[in-house]
Amino acid sequence: FENLPACIERYEQVYGSHTFDRIGFNCVPFNSGAMEHATNIAYPLYAIAGGSKSSETLYAHELAHHWWGNTITCRTPEDMWLNEGWASYSERIFLEAVYGKNKYDEDIEANHRNVLQFAHVQDGAILPVSGIGHANTYGRHVYNKGADMVHTLRGFMGDEAFFEACAAFQSTYKLKDVSTEDMLASFQQHTSLDLSGFFMQWIKKPGFAHFDTWVQDNGTNYDVHVKQTPRFNTETYMGVNVTISAFSADWQRYDVNVIINQKEQTIEVNCPFEPVFWSFDFDDKISDAVTTEWSVIKASGTVDMPQALMNKINFTSSTSDSALLRIEHHWAPADGTFGVPEGAVINRQRYWTVDGIWPEGTSLSSEIIYSGLVSTSADYGYLDNELIKITEDSLVLLFRPNAGVAWSVASDYTKNMGSLFDKRGTISISNLKRGQFALAMYDGKLANTKRIHNNKAEFTVFPNPASKELNIVFADKHDCCFAEITNTQGQVVLTEKLKGRSNEKKIDISMLAGGTYFVGVVTDNLAYDLKRIVIE
Repeated sequence: FENLPACIERYEQVYGSHTFDRIGFNCVPFNSGAMEHATNIAYPLYAIAGGSKSSETLYAHELAHHWWGNTITCRTPEDMWLNEGWASYSERIFLEAVYGKNKYDEDIEANHRNVLQFAHVQDGAILPVSGIGHANTYGRHVYNKGADMVHTLRGFMGDEAFFEACAAFQSTYKLKDVSTEDMLASFQQHTSLDLSGFFMQWIKKPGFAHFDTWVQDNGTNYDVHVKQTPRFNTETYMGVNVTISAFSADWQRYDVNVIINQKEQTIEVNCPFEPVFWSFDFDDKISDAVTTEWSVIKASGTVDMPQALMNKINFTSSTSDSALLRIEHHWAPADGTFGVPEGAVINRQRYWTVDGIWPEGTSLSSEIIYSGLVSTSADYGYLDNELIKITEDSLVLLFRPNAGVAWSVASDYTKNMGSLFDKRGTISISNLKRGQFALAMYDGKLANTKRIHNNKAEFTVFPNPASKELNIVFADKHDCCFAEITNTQGQVVLTEKLKGRSNEKKIDISMLAGGTYFVGVVTDNLAYDLKRIVIE
């Protein structure tokens, strides 16, 4: 509880005076969680064992309920985000007060990525924040996305108006129940910005706003083109208050605040210098469908940007000048309006934007993970599962200099597959350039779920047990792409590309030790199946 006094002080600064006559914590043998009883918070023993501060955001959350849940409380369970979303966001207010703005930003971005990647899976549906069903009253959309949206409301309004509105809301509705509509009416009194679009679209509807941007020099000024390509909905978001930033080669920054109201919108910017880098919401004040990281690199070396899902970024320079590198991971469809390579099916789940201020003589390389796995227990789950259904053999990396031109197959990259059928691996980019990168399947059939399920190959293997040679016999003739043999630990021990259109294929297995194995094949119908065999 070392930082509890700082937590109390900050909450009173931004939410108003504490309502109750004391702040108390009663330590209890809970297995998880805590309970926000006013004046007497039930707090788990495990959170204080050994004097560790690793669980201090838990007491920050429970204390925040003295304002969000006890001083005011939601009128209906459908508006539980007013209690839990705001208490969850208050954890970040605590981190900001004690550890600074960088810690706040890191925690906001980590939570934002978790929401974008997993909330719809963990809650079993793509949900709004307000108007939630009883099955998800205490779900990820209420807690995590609720906090995400409070951060966005702060970004829309600005700190002064936002915190003034928070304190006024607490005072106006002290010891009363409230609704989302009450919050809109109250907060609207503290800003000239129309908040109705935010509450109607960001709070009451599922999905996330997303904006793809590119810039053109029109001879006098600069045209910033903005196209909305949202995640999980088809909304045209209204009243989006956002900052567009231009940077010069000598690191000057020029900001323009704009309101986005259209599906496609062009903003003319008169910049006082020649820009070399443009950014949409550089400071990540709104929680749209993008996670970002940026770094000032002062010497040759390697950095990881996990929230942007790009790692092993190696930087070398022939000069001593620093570089500003910003990477955006877009959790939204890669727009192919201006064209994609013939036969390529572009990823509908994500893509990257790479940009920054790079001195002459700069060279960068990096690595990205691709994954078709459907798991919430690892960072690489639910990334490319709609694209990679069977095998990544035909996976390619696309590139375009900006969002206003066509995609082409990228150069200077290596795909590191490992197993052909585990649906995950890495792509090493030896020449990381400014622009956008996206994954694609070079054969549309690999992204066609219906075809895969309806054309399952029928085959048998013999002899079984086998010793030197294995025969694969299909019910129909097939051009088999690959056969892969794995052991009982899932390790790939043999991969062979099989050619020739026939019913029967042969594989030499004489080099394999005796034991139990599994044979997997991908046919021209793109159907995958496993057969168990024994090798003597």
